[in-house]
Amino acid sequence: MKTVRGGPKYDGEFLHEKIKSLLQDTKLADTLSHVVIPALDVNRLQPILFNSFEAEREAHKNPRLADVCIATSAAPTYLPAHCFTTKGAGGEPHTFELIDGGVAANNPTMAAMSLLTMEMIRLRRQLEDTDLQLVNGGLPTMTKAETNPTTKSSAENDPTTATMAALIAMEKEKGKLAHMSKQDAEAGVYRNILVLSVGTGIAKQSHKYTAADCNRWNLINWITNDGFTPLIDFFSNASADMVDIHAEMLFELLECEQNYLRIQTETLEGDTSSVDCTTEKNMADLIKIGNGLLKEKVARVNKFTGVYEPVPGASTNEQALKELAGKLSEERRIRQTTARK
Repeated sequence: MKTVRGGPKYDGEFLHEKIKSLLQDTKLADTLSHVVIPALDVNRLQPILFNSFEAEREAHKNPRLADVCIATSAAPTYLPAHCFTTKGAGGEPHTFELIDGGVAANNPTMAAMSLLTMEMIRLRRQLEDTDLQLVNGGLPTMTKAETNPTTKSSAENDPTTATMAALIAMEKEKGKLAHMSKQDAEAGVYRNILVLSVGTGIAKQSHKYTAADCNRWNLINWITNDGFTPLIDFFSNASADMVDIHAEMLFELLECEQNYLRIQTETLEGDTSSVDCTTEKNMADLIKIGNGLLKEKVARVNKFTGVYEPVPGASTNEQALKELAGKLSEERRIRQTTARK
């Protein structure tokens, strides 16, 4: 633990060594499924969304996965910021100076949706003048000229990207037959997206602060007050709720609210709300809270109050997760069956 005044609470050495020993020289593009991992570059003052889509195509965006994991977990005041350098296709250096991704995306749901949207736009442009032959309404068949051999963009190498391309092509064809607008066809693509958003819990602080309290605080009180961090709490909770509201609105607009499942609790108190309390008792308490959350009804944030409320007639979180897993399992089976034909 760091004891020198001015540094982070922990030196992070044990965590860093553990991450490096597990991941070794694995690169971001080597992940078994597509990932989006947020961080904040303190030098550029810009969020960085490390993702396997871009890592497959651009050398400087394909760092060691260990560096990305260390960076995205570098919580300010707790763990040190992380700096590393990658090289572009021509050998040019690209330096990243990063802290915890939660600063940029405390709830990364829309970050993942944005990257998926960007990839769909890229695929749509790539397929704009391409006559795709769909196999039983499934994966598209691409010619060698349409497939970049240096990436995993073909149906054979990347079923996720290929399926996205197939969805785009099918919706475009449906749009032509039904005289749908381009916007309606694009909306149809998003109705095929399933989102599971799992929160890490929020401290029970509703009605804890008042405007009168804020008016009495000096700079230090805004940063730390009675064991809490008001300014950080305000920013992180507000940004997380706004993302949840935006995601709910999007799926409601597309008339597929059941495709978005958010699981979160706002009841953490004492040690369970701490970022770094790892006692055996606290771990057991957190497991108990998690198991209890599974038995609760599916809830959505009230767009007007910001409070999570049970959805009328909804199942439990446990049942909703089982249904989601069933859909994913069936989708995987269909993709594997189609790919073998």
